[in-house]
Order: sequence, then structure tokens, then C-alpha cells
Amino acid sequence: RDIVAELLKPLPTMVVGHYLGVPVEDRSRFDGWVEQIVSASATGNIFDAMETVAQVIEYFTALVETRRVSPGEDVISELVQAGDGAAVDPMRILGFAFTMMTGGNDTSTGMLSVGLELLSQQRDQWGLLVDQPDLIPNAVTELLRLSSPVQGLARTTTRDVELHEKVIPADTKVLLLYASANRDPRQFGPTAAELDVTRPPGPILTFGHGAHYCLGAAAARLMGRVVLEELTARCPNFTVDAQRGRFSAGHFVRWYESLPFDPYGHS
Repeated sequence: RDIVAELLKPLPTMVVGHYLGVPVEDRSRFDGWVEQIVSASATGNIFDAMETVAQVIEYFTALVETRRVSPGEDVISELVQAGDGAAVDPMRILGFAFTMMTGGNDTSTGMLSVGLELLSQQRDQWGLLVDQPDLIPNAVTELLRLSSPVQGLARTTTRDVELHEKVIPADTKVLLLYASANRDPRQFGPTAAELDVTRPPGPILTFGHGAHYCLGAAAARLMGRVVLEELTARCPNFTVDAQRGRFSAGHFVRWYESLPFDPYGHS
């Protein structure tokens, strides 16, 4: 059985689709769109994704207009209604929807798949969650810290910045390695590289910071909590076979495309 195909890929699609008010019959299109956009990042040819991006924008443009005349109980409806009578740019709503769809899909699958690999390898930590489910919220933060689905993002300095007695000049391209910062012993102590579900939650950078903080952070945490609650209750002896797993070829998000799963721990 493949837990990515059966659970960890469909779940974010379902959650993001529900959040945005996408009809159930349309949600299966999300995975194909996201896969094509991510594949373009792997090849470095952004032109491969332009047609897909156009399809996504066209779809959400129509959905925004539908929600304008027939609002539902979803975020796009709330944004449309909040903008009525005001000089709101519809492109901001489209940008929000596009970001949620592309940014909240494979990243959540990455956190969940890599997280389950870590817990399968470290049975003492998994045993703590089975015996003490109240540790699950802590464990979600710890798995987000160590999995860091988005390993890093580029930024441009707007002014000179001094860091560790070095000056980074203004208008310099820098790569912020969230995965490295999340394992910094100066912040997380000498066991920073180890999984510890009892570790007090700290200021992880998995979701970014400030104005760039991830729009879907709360949804990602919710998915992590629900998956761990269900697996500890239903599959306390589960195992995954990481050697037979397959990572995505994309450079932007680190996630398992396939991860063999045994709910009973026979393998």
C-alpha cells in the first residue's frame, strides 16, 4: 500500500479545496495542475507551466465571479464579500487562491510523508505518541521543524545587513535555508538534529516569517494533528519502507511521491 497515494496526497487537496470553496467534482484537477507546475521547476523551464498557470487563473476567475453572485461558507466568498463596495483588486484574490493551491498541496504532503518516515525509524518517539496523545501538537511542530518541506527561498536585501560581522550589501540575492536554521543548535540546543516529540515548541522557520508567513500554516498543523491522531489510534504498529519510497524530482518542495506503508508492521 502507498500511503502517499491513499492519504497524504488526497488530504491536502481535499482540505485546500474545501477551504477555497472548490466544488468536490473539480478538486481532482488540482493535483494535475500542481504536478505540472512543480515539474516545470524541476526542469527549470517555466514556459512548460505557463499553459497550466493560465488554466488555474481562468478557473479561479470564474469561481470568484460565481461566489460574487452565489456566496458560500468559504474563504473566497469571504474575500469577495469583504471587497464589495471597496477598491479591492480582484488579482489579490486570485493570487491568494493560486498561492493556497500551489503552496498548500505538496508542502503538506512533504511534512506528512517525511514526518511518518522519521517516526517509523524512531519507534521510541512514535511509542510516546501512542501512549501520550497529548504530545501530538508538540510532535507536529517537531516534524515541521525537521521535515522543512520548503528547504529554502530566495530573497533580495532592501538595505545593507550586518550578520556575524559580515555585511550583505543592499540589492543582493540571498538564499534563506529554513532547513538549516531549523536545526541550529544555538536555537534548539545540542540535540537540534534529533527528533524529540517532547521538545517544547520553538520559533521554527518552516512557515517563513513576518509578511511572508505561510497563508496555510494553520491548515498544515491541523492536517498533521489529525493524521497523527488517527494513525496512533488505528495503526499503532505501522511501518513505512523508505528504501522503496520515491522523492519528487522538483527542487522547490521536498516530498515523497510514493511511500510503501504497512498498517500492521509486518514488513
